[in-house]
Amino acid sequence: MRIFVLSCAIALFLSVSSAVAAVTNAQRLARGLPILPPKFGRTLPGYARTPTVAGAKDPSPSSAPPKTFTGRILVKSHNGESLGHLHNRASGINGVNFGASSADLHVSFTTSRSGKGLIDIQAVHAAFHGPHYIGSTSSHTLATGSSTAVGFGNVIRTPVHSPPVPVGQHNADESAIWTFDPKTHELKVHYVNPNGHTAKTTIAYNIHDNTILFVGDIGAYNAAQVHPDHHVSPITFYLYSTVEK
Repeated sequence: MRIFVLSCAIALFLSVSSAVAAVTNAQRLARGLPILPPKFGRTLPGYARTPTVAGAKDPSPSSAPPKTFTGRILVKSHNGESLGHLHNRASGINGVNFGASSADLHVSFTTSRSGKGLIDIQAVHAAFHGPHYIGSTSSHTLATGSSTAVGFGNVIRTPVHSPPVPVGQHNADESAIWTFDPKTHELKVHYVNPNGHTAKTTIAYNIHDNTILFVGDIGAYNAAQVHPDHHVSPITFYLYSTVEK
């Protein structure tokens, strides 16, 4: 009999405790009961818990793929005037084409995933025999205060940051000397001196004989010329009629 009474008392106590636990804190305060502490780790109705993996990182955006650009190289004077496009001649690359557009040189190059770094520029559908890259063709040292110049023309493909690579008896080539600005489409040159150091390089143009060359100091170069017809002026290259792939 005592066991039965005790069992009933325990069952009644558990049912009352369960009912009290189910009462909200607002109801408990209204009844003069102390509030219950918050319970953490419970999932609210309608929400699923997302397991956390130790050491997991947020996925980073994938790198952009390399881009290939094709078009013609537009030559502009120091005041922004368009002079014409590079000439596609049977004798090679040099000078501005003042004739029909069919004689313009067409080029192609591919930028890195970041869009930065040095690139090679390759001539396509060239009227001349290879090599078909565009760059510097001699191995003089360019520097501020120096009157030296470096030739411009079609060259073999050379490694990035490489000094001039001897080609035959008279030439020394560099191809990977260009950078491309995708916003302005300007192509800049970064000639590497024979000692392996990159020189401050200016693209120069002699309008009297329609030739292009690279110099480190236009003022020093012009001062060293005996005849005014040999003077040069700075120009800039831009990719025109671009096509991205």
